[in-house]
Amino acid sequence: MLKILGILLCRVLSLPAQAEERPSLIPPGWTQTVADRETRTRKFVSPDGQASLTARQVSADVGAANRGLDRIAYRDGEQVTYHRRAPSWVAVSGYRDGQIFYRKINLACRGTRWNFVELEYPRDMKRAMDTTVTHIARGMTRYYDDCGR
Repeated sequence: MLKILGILLCRVLSLPAQAEERPSLIPPGWTQTVADRETRTRKFVSPDGQASLTARQVSADVGAANRGLDRIAYRDGEQVTYHRRAPSWVAVSGYRDGQIFYRKINLACRGTRWNFVELEYPRDMKRAMDTTVTHIARGMTRYYDDCGR
């Protein structure tokens, strides 16, 4: 019932219905440790302190989207074991400094910004983190029209 009311409210306000249904990308129980308005960066740490999630927004140069994706997605010193790419996003995962990393970048704000998330966690947490990584990766696509504040 509440979901229906939310969708109706979005229609009355001329907002897209998916705006009401955007998932939280922050796992339950994680604590925010950094909030930098200037760099549009927030960092969260898992309850046990072993895993971290960094979220950031950067301006997108629509004319140089591929170069922008590469600059954000790939870094020296990483062993990439997974990468997928589409015109509006890229996902990269692998190992860095003995830890697993997962990074995904999606276009947001109607193509004017990149939404960026990166998870880092110990290798022995892979199974426990798989559901979290999947939830975040799938949820990011629901923010294409979101321009934040």
